[in-house]
Amino acid sequence: GPAEMQGPHWVFCAAQWQECSCGGRVRWGNKETWSIIKPKKEGKVLDVKCNIQALQDIIPGDDGKHCQCEVTPGTKFYEGINPLKQTDEVAEKRGAKLVASCELFERGKDDGAWSKAQWEAVEPFCTGDWEQRVAKHDKLLKAGDRKIDLPTMRKLMRARVDPRFLSTYEKLFEPSGRRKGWAPRAFVNYFAGSPEGKHAKMTEELVRSVHAFSTEPIVVVHFGMSTSEKLNPEEFPRLVLLHAEPIGHTLHRSFNFNKLRAFLMARVMTGIGLDSDQFVAPGVDRLFESTEREITEDYPLAIMPVHFLDRGPKDLGVWWERYCPDKVCSLQTLRWGHAHPSWTYWALPFIGRWLRKNFRDETLPKITGDTSAPALRVVEIPEDEDLLN
Repeated sequence: GPAEMQGPHWVFCAAQWQECSCGGRVRWGNKETWSIIKPKKEGKVLDVKCNIQALQDIIPGDDGKHCQCEVTPGTKFYEGINPLKQTDEVAEKRGAKLVASCELFERGKDDGAWSKAQWEAVEPFCTGDWEQRVAKHDKLLKAGDRKIDLPTMRKLMRARVDPRFLSTYEKLFEPSGRRKGWAPRAFVNYFAGSPEGKHAKMTEELVRSVHAFSTEPIVVVHFGMSTSEKLNPEEFPRLVLLHAEPIGHTLHRSFNFNKLRAFLMARVMTGIGLDSDQFVAPGVDRLFESTEREITEDYPLAIMPVHFLDRGPKDLGVWWERYCPDKVCSLQTLRWGHAHPSWTYWALPFIGRWLRKNFRDETLPKITGDTSAPALRVVEIPEDEDLLN
């Protein structure tokens, strides 16, 4: 609570195999077992690679190992961190306006077809009413023992705009005007990592390419501790930087499921998903036109670009038993695709449905008939690209 966060305290910084950037001490471990890493100089930002190759494996076999950062309210570092790691009072005082939340989604659900589609996508993450009204009466929607609880899922639907980008956000999304907090078109990216690390630098070059070769905005959703000052509205006037809560280590979900969260929280009517290791080229805006033409009420599915690799059972994965019960993979209906979807708001329920199946630990039923295939527990699909395919 706010009272206990007035003095120095530890906050989640990075899961195992990620990088923690902290303006104080970092601790590595889990539960009651920790190793403390101190900055070489007081006030110096400390970058720590949170993995057993860089740090001692103090809890062998524990997949919940992670890094925490010690933050002190009132310090310069604390004032600049992800506002979702601060109290609501501090975040609001900073000007980090709340732009995505269950309350906002529900309040706007009747604003238009786009907001109605979004509420259909996010309602299971937001309200117990969906459990009682829908899931309770359908055995195919039964949640497993690895489900994420409702209060946590509600937290994972929150995002705040970086105060530096508030005017850009209000110009592009018009939250008090006719757009009701929605942008007509935008690229959407997600990332975390050290402000001086490779992911931050790649993200900067991605944003630069959008400003060079597109006329559309880009929404970057940040899930880490702090961002580079090089991502600023002066250099990138069509960038909107949002901050969101990371998926905690106790949830045992891949960082890359933040991609689907970003798509749901960005509130763009037509979106193109971009990873930080990509950049765009001249002519890219034609993709928005084709996306709007093809993804409609009659075809409410996201579209993924074809992968240069065509994956199959030889590539392993628990899902192949289901989709390739025979030599010809008769239940696999599409070639493997890259997890860089384009979508319109009509496809948001599709995106929300598959993230829900993972977060609630649902199981796809076994297939019987002329072709039979085993059931598939969705939480055992480890990555976003696997899930979308």
